[in-house]
Amino acid sequence: MERERNKSHHEKLFKASLNPTRRKMVHTIGVFGKTIEELKQEMKLDDFLFKFNLDFLIQNGFIEEKDGKLKLTQDGIELLESG
Repeated sequence: MERERNKSHHEKLFKASLNPTRRKMVHTIGVFGKTIEELKQEMKLDDFLFKFNLDFLIQNGFIEEKDGKLKLTQDGIELLESG
């Protein structure tokens, strides 16, 4: 079971890392976090692309919203450290 979890975990990381917009979002949020408005201003994406990529990162457990800020989860930090 652990091996299956690791496989899906690595596939999820790989899929997120292939997308330059998602990598940039994770990098922009960084270790200190950002509000959605701060991230949106820095990313300079249209509403659809912004929401699509942010939703992907949240649904796949890379980012969470806490106290009005977007923060990286442990998986998000792993993605950030992978470059």
